[in-house]
Amino acid sequence: MEKKIKLYLLIVICESGKGDAVSARLSQGALGFVSLFGHGTAKQQWLNLLGIGNIEKDLVAIMLEESSLSYARAVLEEEFRIGAGGGVAFSLKVQSIADKRVLQFFTDDTEVN
Repeated sequence: MEKKIKLYLLIVICESGKGDAVSARLSQGALGFVSLFGHGTAKQQWLNLLGIGNIEKDLVAIMLEESSLSYARAVLEEEFRIGAGGGVAFSLKVQSIADKRVLQFFTDDTEVN
């Protein structure tokens, strides 16, 4: 019998240098992840006015099952202050990855809703 799961892509934008720590902390329950260096496009004068400061950020994308999503959000809020000045995170429901066969290959032959 195949197990049905719902997949989400969790996107985290955090302070420069913290992406690796976020990836390491959340990668255990992930089906896949990537950590990238980002550079914002806002003008420095606007950032200074808003008190944001540095436009260099880390971007982490993590593929999670729905059951792991609330745990990941709690870790981000408590340990990394995401949502409270330490960065931003949001999740997107994954409904398609190229083809159902490709998705099943990456999820170990698990049927996905």
